[in-house]
Amino acid sequence: MTFKEVFTAYYTAYRAESEVPDSTDDEYITGMRFANEAVNYWSNYENTYWKELFKTLVGADDGDKLIVTGKTTYECPSDMREVGGFVKILNSDAVAVRNIPIVEPQDVQFMSASSQFCYFTGDPTTGFILNINLVPGTSINGGQINYVYYKKPNLFTTDTDTSEVPNGYFIVNRMLANRFRVSRNPYYNSALRDAENDIRTMQADNNSGSWANPWKVSDRSGTIWGA
Repeated sequence: MTFKEVFTAYYTAYRAESEVPDSTDDEYITGMRFANEAVNYWSNYENTYWKELFKTLVGADDGDKLIVTGKTTYECPSDMREVGGFVKILNSDAVAVRNIPIVEPQDVQFMSASSQFCYFTGDPTTGFILNINLVPGTSINGGQINYVYYKKPNLFTTDTDTSEVPNGYFIVNRMLANRFRVSRNPYYNSALRDAENDIRTMQADNNSGSWANPWKVSDRSGTIWGA
């Protein structure tokens, strides 16, 4: 849902009016702040890793994406929150020619200077830097860097902006709850309950994987081998 669609649903439920304020109205500005609070609440909910927030460097809007001979530090995307797994170097055919394991910065002191590894420094506020050991040689110069990372959520700034939240009505209900709370409206608890039901349903869907590939392996410890 775009923010305009979210705000229309919210305002209609709140005021039961067909006319919706424009973007210069205080109600609209407050509504956008409520909506962004809902997005942030969703993104940090119970340490859930939402499928919608995983991204690759190749698909990012910024960040250093090409290896340069002799260069060991590379800027990461500005929306990066966490990273893990491997850093891959791809050739011109998008085939991985090198997989570089990621280690924690504090473990670098225990690594051999002649071994291949990388690590990330920085934080989501000031940004991350990818550090590569060994120094890249000419054989991979111009190779494309790629890795999977966990991103910050998109926040609303304009009418047409969308968020990664899969159920837009969670945002609507969370906005209503916050609006009712500040106005001391008795419907606060009802709206909050609706929002919590929405986010728990999203969490259950997120953690179940797909119908063909559940994320969790079934516990068969009580069965007999070959039975």
